[in-house]
Amino acid sequence: MNAIRWALQNNSHDCGLFAIAVIWHLLEGKEIHSSVFTQDHIGALREALYRGLSSNAEWATLENVTSFFPALLPPVRNEPSLDQDGALKYETGPEVEEPKEDEEVVAETHPENFIHDVEDEIFERKFSEPSQVFQTVEELMVVINDYQETSGNSLAIRRSRGSSRAFACISHANCSFRVAFGPKARQEGIILKRGNCNLWHSGAAVTAAKDGRCLKKRSKEVIKELANDVALHKHAPPTANDVIKAGVHKKETLLSYKQSYRGVNARNESKIISDPMSFQLVGLYVEAFAQRNPGSTAFMERGSDHRIQRVFVCPSFANDVLMCVRPVISIDGAHMRSEWKGTLYLATVKSAGDDLYPVAFAIPVDGEDFQGWLWFLQYLKASAPNLIAEHFRRECSYKLFTFMSDRCKGLNSALGNVFPANHNCYCAVHIRRNVESNHGKKFASMVTALSETTSLPKKRALLTQLQQKSPGAYKYVTDIDANRWMDSAWLEDEKLPPRYGFRNSNISESANNMFHDARNGNWLDAIDGILIKMSLRITKSQSEYEGKDGVVDNILGLATKRWENCVGCRVYASGNDSEIYSVYQKLGGGLEEEALLKVRLVDCVCDCGKWQAIGVPCVHGMAYSRHQMKWRLEDVLDQAVDEYYKYRTQRELYRRNFVPVWRHLLEPDMMTLLPDGAARRMPGRPKTVRLRKNSRYAHEPEKSPTICSRCHQPGHNVRTCVRREAVKKRNAENGAATISHSVL
Repeated sequence: MNAIRWALQNNSHDCGLFAIAVIWHLLEGKEIHSSVFTQDHIGALREALYRGLSSNAEWATLENVTSFFPALLPPVRNEPSLDQDGALKYETGPEVEEPKEDEEVVAETHPENFIHDVEDEIFERKFSEPSQVFQTVEELMVVINDYQETSGNSLAIRRSRGSSRAFACISHANCSFRVAFGPKARQEGIILKRGNCNLWHSGAAVTAAKDGRCLKKRSKEVIKELANDVALHKHAPPTANDVIKAGVHKKETLLSYKQSYRGVNARNESKIISDPMSFQLVGLYVEAFAQRNPGSTAFMERGSDHRIQRVFVCPSFANDVLMCVRPVISIDGAHMRSEWKGTLYLATVKSAGDDLYPVAFAIPVDGEDFQGWLWFLQYLKASAPNLIAEHFRRECSYKLFTFMSDRCKGLNSALGNVFPANHNCYCAVHIRRNVESNHGKKFASMVTALSETTSLPKKRALLTQLQQKSPGAYKYVTDIDANRWMDSAWLEDEKLPPRYGFRNSNISESANNMFHDARNGNWLDAIDGILIKMSLRITKSQSEYEGKDGVVDNILGLATKRWENCVGCRVYASGNDSEIYSVYQKLGGGLEEEALLKVRLVDCVCDCGKWQAIGVPCVHGMAYSRHQMKWRLEDVLDQAVDEYYKYRTQRELYRRNFVPVWRHLLEPDMMTLLPDGAARRMPGRPKTVRLRKNSRYAHEPEKSPTICSRCHQPGHNVRTCVRREAVKKRNAENGAATISHSVL
């Protein structure tokens, strides 16, 4: 009774279970004291008791209860005694060894519930018909979930590829139960592959996962079933709260709001994406867009088998838009995520206010290959001839617009064919990532500095340093034409067109992210979503720039900062040339040295390279305007800053908008078939299943750029370090002198 009193006093939440457990311990003839039970033991006792009572109403008999509690109670530890030295000593049961560092931690099991080669009759009954065929994976998962609820066994997906699924039992430790489903040979549908099945269970019952958490419950299909059921009986679309209520009433399951919300969203997305009738509206949609917006280029191409092949859209005013933005256009592609696949081609420019403006886009079945890019660029050139206009700078030998790309081979070849007189720049971020993955992170920062510096001495110093530390990275960097990615190249060749500070393809990456939701749907939803978002952004910008004059805010801040920093500069005329002036500027850091740079006002050029790089006077240009011309800052902003940065140019950019198409008024043409996107994986599209392969440094780990942060040895990382030590130790014990890196 003293033990019962201790339990009641020291644990208020589970005092009843403490007392009951103590009583049954006493009935078993075991000793009781304060160190027997813990909160974890009582929690497990409460859960097991609840499961027993809820599964069988006749379970709570005296015989069941007396045999139930001792099986769940912890091993009894006797009261402490004194050893020979006078220290406390406990008499405990057999010690349980802690798992070693390289041993696998197994799931928590109940050995008393061990079974050996028991055939699963429930599964056999559910899939007994040899002719049972499932049309979709969702239909198969409904039956699998029903089996799990009936049998109480949990199945985990061990392989998922296309319509094939392989399941294994995780309710028993090391269970031999395996089933496999796959497509029926030369026919449609999914069947049970009985030759790859083992319907016998064995092993101890698993009560927790390897990390100690509860076993997962596959509720995705249950939520989807509930959402579909709610949609059948409710006039409005189902909501998360509707699914929660349906789960309580029909499945006697309490779902969380987040689970229900995700389930409803997944149902809505799958319903839109899997609508095959939408492809019969694509041709009518782009045709209606071209009629509502005269001068626009919008069309759809079908193959000889009437399957949709390509869609191209370019608004009528896109050609005029090009004269209101900085002459740099970014070209990139992004893969569509729906089951119909395809690739989204985007040609995007950026306004002075850093707003994205897609000029044209297309969705072909092609991947990012030469033929697809060639087709897109040819129609882009025909729709926007200002791309090949003459450059306004007299010394420039290229056409007006500069293309920014990510060095895609197919895209670069197509640009050379369609726009041979335009300059093509490469994304410096992609070059940096390639250096980082092949030669290490510490050399990637040097690539960034090389792309940004406008100083020729600094460029030569960086290349020398890179050559000494990593000859491989130096060779990779120097093999790329400097005119395509280094800012310093514009000082060596005045014929290059300015790229206005664009060193990467972030324009395209941002555009891909802006149309992220559109890429998740079918082609019709993607086209409609892109055009609606473009129209809304134009409308918003029209009201935003209305009534504003002068220079846009971000350029105003940059010009003001340079105006303030030019106070200490001195300006002198350079000989007899009235167009060239020398500017002396003190270097920072308290040094008395001075830098001499020359400014040519007529061409807006400075030796530092920053004026001609973005079209805003540098510190030396500001010094000339302030000290020699006696201009105010307002005069500099009005006369020396490029027109691209003026608000009046921004208003002209967003002056026109297009008329959208009301897609719900269209009727299917009953002729266009679905794209044949599942025939093969297009070039550039990531593989569904990652193919792991050995590192190129598997046999030469000392040359690997990967350094372990634990042992500081090359050739592996901290994740595989323990395993390597274990293998080395085992090989040393067996008398092996070396270790094979290929198996690691």
